[in-house]
Amino acid sequence: MTEAEIMQGVLASIQVVIGLFSTFLALISTYIAGLYFFLNRAPLALKLLAFFLLSIGLIFLGGAAITQQRLQVALLVAWMKLPSPSIAVDGVLRNPFPVSLPAGWSLYEVGVKVGWMTAICMYLALGYMTFLYRWKRESA
Repeated sequence: MTEAEIMQGVLASIQVVIGLFSTFLALISTYIAGLYFFLNRAPLALKLLAFFLLSIGLIFLGGAAITQQRLQVALLVAWMKLPSPSIAVDGVLRNPFPVSLPAGWSLYEVGVKVGWMTAICMYLALGYMTFLYRWKRESA
């Protein structure tokens, strides 16, 4: 592969990741609205169904995100094997800002970890809000 082809692959993968993250935020926002307006007083069976469907959606998004993550790693490895790349992988693609991070991490790695932690924390928080949190009753 040429540098141009690899760059096209990287940019296309970044676009897919942005699409996945916006879909994730839309799914979570919709679930929060449903939880606030309807599910907080719904029977357990409906809560289980809604949370199951949320879980299926998040599993699908997570699988697509893992695929893109592995694809990006493979593309960046292919880029590093180029004999004389015009753009440095570590200097520009993994660390777009000249910031030195602890433990030798790159901004790319921080972004990946923050993305996964956000997804896990949101899933756990929504599970708590769906099944354990006791909503205040509205006074008539």
